[in-house]
Amino acid sequence: MQTLSSILHPYPVEKFLAENWTKQAVFIPCEQPGKFKHLFSWQQLNHLLNYHKIQYPHLRFVVRGDYLPECDPTEWAKRCREGATLAVDHLHDRIPALADLVWGLQREIGHSKAHINLYCSWPGHQGFDCHYDTHEVFVFQIEGEKEWFVFGETQQYPRERWRPGSQKPPEEFPYLRCVLKPGDFLYIPRGHWHYAVAQDQPSLHLTMGMRCFVGSDLLDWIVDQIKDEEIWRKNLPLIPQGDTAQIQEYSQRLLDHLSTTLRVKQQELSQGYVRFQSLKGGSRHPEISLPNQVGFNLFEQELDTRLRIAKHQKVLVEFLDEGKCQLVTGTKKLMFKGLDLEMIKKLVNKLFTTETFTAKDVAEWLPEADLEIVILPLLASLIKEGFIVAD
Repeated sequence: MQTLSSILHPYPVEKFLAENWTKQAVFIPCEQPGKFKHLFSWQQLNHLLNYHKIQYPHLRFVVRGDYLPECDPTEWAKRCREGATLAVDHLHDRIPALADLVWGLQREIGHSKAHINLYCSWPGHQGFDCHYDTHEVFVFQIEGEKEWFVFGETQQYPRERWRPGSQKPPEEFPYLRCVLKPGDFLYIPRGHWHYAVAQDQPSLHLTMGMRCFVGSDLLDWIVDQIKDEEIWRKNLPLIPQGDTAQIQEYSQRLLDHLSTTLRVKQQELSQGYVRFQSLKGGSRHPEISLPNQVGFNLFEQELDTRLRIAKHQKVLVEFLDEGKCQLVTGTKKLMFKGLDLEMIKKLVNKLFTTETFTAKDVAEWLPEADLEIVILPLLASLIKEGFIVAD
């Protein structure tokens, strides 16, 4: 887990997963200040604000948990002077380094729907009241210092958009209190209450929210598998003058059908869901590389053209009957036909264990294969389908 390890360093990944993940917050001070400077900076923030049209609700100002009304950019600095926290949502959609961080972590842990938000706070001001999030929280301190207070949970495993009105923050003292300095990291499990206050200098931090798959996601997937069957497409019976006898009978038939499906196809559904998650979980859309994927300039440096596997793309290698092999992602399949199976196994193993390579390297891996007839057409297919790209 290279991405997670680099985030947590020097804290061991094994200890984090065993003692902290979904259980308890942990503060990890950096060994060298500025550990996360490569992710973001004041200069990048100013560039975004000046040259990108980020509009409400993706750019907001908040005071003690209350989001202020939309305002003109000419008012942004004034709101900051008044102490409002500047929040910019989904920053990973705009900054390549943050996109790589999100997709790298998602691919490692197999869960998707991570996002990164920016929070710019001012000394002595608190942007949010004590609250909890419905996702795992990773905090990266970029500039300034911010004091955090973390309390226990009042409800285990809260769902998205689930905010029971009767819940109040715990009355006991925080079980974790820490001041984040540039390069420091903080993890807060979902459901754990927390708040933060900037210290003597303006604070700039990034928060990654990781929404993990839960049991109900399996239910959603099963619904997708069976909803096109006739019994589920058919209109429900009418309820003439409030008579529910027919709809009650049909509802029982639906439940019986669902029960039978789950019993008879339990193993098939289980395996199908695992396969679905292994491809979809943490996998991004195929990396785009033009003009190569259209078929132009495939080997600009001829046999020395440097290639690599597409970033953050999960690929399953499936060996089928009749000596066939296919590469499968969440969006496409590529079948190898009429080629020696042992040669394909050797090629696939090399492709997915080598950081970068050239057509000349492939020719050395596969001395039995003809360069013009086999190797170059094969690499061309992999490039056009987005499995590999020019580095």
